[in-house]
Amino acid sequence: MASNWERWAPLSGILAVVLWIVGFFLIGETKDEPAEILAQVRDDDLRIVIGSILFFIGTGFFLWMLGSLRSRLLAGEGPVAHLTAIAYGAGVGTAVCLMLLPAPLAAAAINKDDLDASAASAMVNMGDAFFLGAEYLLPWLLFAFAIASLRYGAFPKWLAWLSVLIGIGLLTGWIGWAFLILGLPIWTLIVSILLYMRGDRPAAMGQPATGATG
Repeated sequence: MASNWERWAPLSGILAVVLWIVGFFLIGETKDEPAEILAQVRDDDLRIVIGSILFFIGTGFFLWMLGSLRSRLLAGEGPVAHLTAIAYGAGVGTAVCLMLLPAPLAAAAINKDDLDASAASAMVNMGDAFFLGAEYLLPWLLFAFAIASLRYGAFPKWLAWLSVLIGIGLLTGWIGWAFLILGLPIWTLIVSILLYMRGDRPAAMGQPATGATG
């Protein structure tokens, strides 16, 4: 029987999504022109910093959920844990990129009095690099998760195929951003809830699921 701590830990994914959404709306949409960006970080500095901090904490809760996910995948896959390692490693890499995503904007807001328009624009646009990092790391978490679910029954097959769909969408660059903004929170919520609901029913270690493919 899992301890209370282990039982409730998977729900950290729900907290992650809530804090991501609140942080995102507090930060607001960044402007396009350098002069507008500088005015934004100066006028909305407190709101940007608070929103970024909430986003950071939300990403920490996502990382916490990954720990529960790793345990679940490991219970299904067994000691070799090749898929588990890929999923967890890609998840941690995604979390790092997410953590850094609003960081340049927050830094610009903190240092607003020391920046000119060009510097403010450069700092804010730096976040795009971390967005791309998350966009192209997350698919490998989703693909490894999907294969482990199909082969070992760690999660339902419908979620495995949904993960594959989101992963493919992320790799199609022109619309990948939408799959990150919408797909990641939805996937995180579903996985968090299923981890909580199935917490006392671990998969049989290393045993392929009945009717599994691959």
